Amino acid sequence: MLLYHQTELARYGERLEKLKIYEIPTVKRKRGNQSTKTRRKYKDIVCAFDIETTALNDIEQSVMYVWMLQLGLEHETIIGRTWEEFLLTLQAIVEQLEDDEWLVIYVHNLSYEFQFLRGVYDFKPEEVFAVDRRKVLKCDMYNHFEFRCSYLHTNMSLDEYTKKMKVFHVKQSGDDFDYKKTRFPWTPLTDSELKYCTHDVLGLVEALTAEMEHDNDNLHTIPLTSTGYVRRDAKKAMRKASANFVKEQLPNYHIYTMLREAFRGGDTHANRYYTGKILSNVKSADMSSAYPSAVCNCKFPVTAFFEAGELTAEEMAHIIKDRKKAVLARVAFTKIELLDPYNGAPYLTRDKSRKIVNGLFDNGRVLSADYLETTLTDLDIETVFEEYKFSDVRFIDTAYASYGKLPKTLIETTIDYYKAKTELKGVPGEEVFYMKSKNKLNSIYGMMAQNPVKRSILFTQSQGFEPEKPNLDETDQQFFERLLQASNEKAFLAYQWGVWVTAHVRRRLRYGIQKAGIGFVYCDTDSVKYIGDIDWSEYNEERKLESIETGAWAKDPSGESHYMGVYEDDGHYSKFATLGAKKYCFQFEDGKTHCTISGVNKKKGGIELDKHGGITAFTEGFVFVEAGGTESVYNDDTDITLSIDGHELHVTANVLIKDSTYTLGITEEYRRIIQDANLFAKLLDNDRH
Repeated sequence: MLLYHQTELARYGERLEKLKIYEIPTVKRKRGNQSTKTRRKYKDIVCAFDIETTALNDIEQSVMYVWMLQLGLEHETIIGRTWEEFLLTLQAIVEQLEDDEWLVIYVHNLSYEFQFLRGVYDFKPEEVFAVDRRKVLKCDMYNHFEFRCSYLHTNMSLDEYTKKMKVFHVKQSGDDFDYKKTRFPWTPLTDSELKYCTHDVLGLVEALTAEMEHDNDNLHTIPLTSTGYVRRDAKKAMRKASANFVKEQLPNYHIYTMLREAFRGGDTHANRYYTGKILSNVKSADMSSAYPSAVCNCKFPVTAFFEAGELTAEEMAHIIKDRKKAVLARVAFTKIELLDPYNGAPYLTRDKSRKIVNGLFDNGRVLSADYLETTLTDLDIETVFEEYKFSDVRFIDTAYASYGKLPKTLIETTIDYYKAKTELKGVPGEEVFYMKSKNKLNSIYGMMAQNPVKRSILFTQSQGFEPEKPNLDETDQQFFERLLQASNEKAFLAYQWGVWVTAHVRRRLRYGIQKAGIGFVYCDTDSVKYIGDIDWSEYNEERKLESIETGAWAKDPSGESHYMGVYEDDGHYSKFATLGAKKYCFQFEDGKTHCTISGVNKKKGGIELDKHGGITAFTEGFVFVEAGGTESVYNDDTDITLSIDGHELHVTANVLIKDSTYTLGITEEYRRIIQDANLFAKLLDNDRH
């Protein structure tokens, strides 16, 4: 930790005296907030901190050359050029605080700034709260400053956040600020450069202040994360439900492990018969609010799981079809393969299967295997039995629960979000409420699907970020059982609900894939892209009726009614091409190319393809340079002094963000499958004629 002579500290104290931080009152706690663990007294002022850095690419290091600290909106932005100045400023502020007073300072992407701060301040483990490796939610300094991550609070870029909150000091365009220009702490900054820097902290303070006023929050009550708002609403809704409704169905460790095995996200896959080909007239249909629709309209396991052990296929059929139970089963298949060799979206996945013998895979999907084991819900079992054949099936470990609707109060909360999002879309003056309702609606499922067994992330200066480990006197299983028990004691939602939400949506997506048949091209969670025509009317009428029954519908500002769960037209592509999951591009009638590729800037990717021929350039081996994104190089142990332009520059821990490239490619295994698929495609063409 850097320490300073008292005269230096006094000089900074004089600089900050005019701010009169000591006169700022502390935040009053609201009723019902008295039992919170922290007894900190927060100064009633919203603050923000940001840095700008320059890359030293020749040695793969990075240095800060300017920092900005915004203390509320009534004071000018404090600007400094060195870490020594920043730490002196903090220590001078401490002189104006009482022993139990704290200043909350927001940083947009605190994880980035923290990597630099750890090089100039010795953080104690208890001063850092990380939610994952190198993902810092908040940290303390000098026992008076609480830095919070506003990116994790908003789940939006600073540009998006300031624009949606309609602040005066919106984030300035990065196109006019040359990030590649080399700047040092002694480099003069132009007025436009300083404007860019100060807008980042001014706009952040304005946005946070507006958001707290909108939600009647203060620094004690404002959620730390974007899901915190939904968590608050959901807790309130669940308090109105039966007191023991959730507690009685929380999983024990055995059921929990089966739920983890069965959990799958959205179904995303490209038809191997069309991979690498440029297709014409591809249509796209999306399910409206797919996950919220499942929450409101579908049934879930709502009792404790009964552990039934091994069951025969006949016994399992009786439980699913006759008793209509929610089933969780570890299943073993022998000699399994697709019923239809033209099925373009095999359902079983390699990553969710075990003990696979002689497996054949389509980009991670199981085409066939001599033997495999997996864990499925009853919804998954229905799909597998529809699409695969096998010589033998064994249900080697099973459990089942009763189906029922989720608590009415939780459904009503979800519907409230949906109605607000639908009714306020595009309404002037309601942008903030629309944005927050949309974010909450999208977070309902995510909150349910959070793994209840989550290890704490511990930070030390010497070891960095490490997940919590078992005590010396306990096994791994005892450790995880302890974490599960601790989670169950405070749980207000059941983890299996999240598992079933995605299972329901995959089942409903399957309808679209099967309706598309040989015209199926690509799917992603709630959307199906296909060639030909599909009549969605019968399916949509069913979804419409169930949404009317539960109230899961709303009218937009023009008076048009919208219903959760229905398939809606999402566009018509004149050209479309894919090279696998999360890897496709398309054109509309205007001929401009757009792309969705994990690891490629969506906006720049299409432009770069157009420079090289458009969709015809979307082939294996194409290298994205301008749209290739960035990569981060973490330097944890740097402690060097450089001599530059007659100045000495001390470089400590930092993170270098450098330009990267992305090369379109496929695995050798997938290439062989595609080649075989091309042979099948020729047979398919013959069948059509």
